[in-house]
Amino acid sequence: FSIPRWDFTSAVPIEFPEHERARRQQFAFPEASPVRTPVLQFIPWAAHRATFLRLGGLDEGLIGSSTQIPGDTIELSIRWWSCGGEVAYLPCSKVGIVSLVADAGNDEESIKEAKIYNSLRIARRWAPSYKNYFFEAVPEARTRQGTQSNALDTKITTLSCQTLDWFIDNIAVDWMFGHKVARQGVIKAANSNACVDNMGHDGRYSAGRPRFYTCHGQYSQKWVQVTGNEQIQTETGKCLMSDQYWHDVLTLDYCKEGHAWKWEPVSQGSMFGYLMYKDLCLEYRPDNNFLFYVKCTQRENQQFSFGPLS
Repeated sequence: FSIPRWDFTSAVPIEFPEHERARRQQFAFPEASPVRTPVLQFIPWAAHRATFLRLGGLDEGLIGSSTQIPGDTIELSIRWWSCGGEVAYLPCSKVGIVSLVADAGNDEESIKEAKIYNSLRIARRWAPSYKNYFFEAVPEARTRQGTQSNALDTKITTLSCQTLDWFIDNIAVDWMFGHKVARQGVIKAANSNACVDNMGHDGRYSAGRPRFYTCHGQYSQKWVQVTGNEQIQTETGKCLMSDQYWHDVLTLDYCKEGHAWKWEPVSQGSMFGYLMYKDLCLEYRPDNNFLFYVKCTQRENQQFSFGPLS
């Protein structure tokens, strides 16, 4: 079981949080108890009618349906929490849909444009202080025209809703962006088109060794260095750490204390740097695509960029 995280484009599944697992144990039947989630994924949902209308209903400015194009369930979830409600999966519930109408068209390009439009609309309403992060995550949105405000925007100003910072700190505590992130993006070798790739080992039951792979910058190559503990992890919450069998090789496993990474620039202002773990350096080896961490020698194969793929 996983819960979704909004990455400014869609709802991405992440690890089932241990704090939520522990909370459910207080119920007589934990397996059937509600699962609190920051946002709903593209599923049928139900809400208390009076509260739904009081909070402004659906945003009619968003395009398409929740099963085809992300938007309405994500925006409504953030609004519901931020304006005093609670969102949860109910494992034993049954919710049906009478009909769905999608306004964006069925072709791939129309759906892509609708996703960008919806993401921009939600971000401008709820995440104005995260503008730089948003345009980094959705660079196509830089050239799109602004979304027009509507009656819902006016309604929200009267509800005394919390900010997205409050939402991230109190509800979406497992989301890693904004002030929680020290560094993010792809980890790319300075002397090769090779990037650190989780190779599908980012799920709950898929611990394993990441590898260097041809850079593409997609989901499996996105990494986050967390502010505070300085760990490097996937967007789903698995951390880079030493392998229990090969002690000079890195693996992906559940995050634990004591696995901090240090970024040391090659020179002042350089985009390249050394990634140091236990006073040893990450090293790229063209003849072996595992992630080795060895004695720092300041050679070029120990230099990496860590940020947007250029």
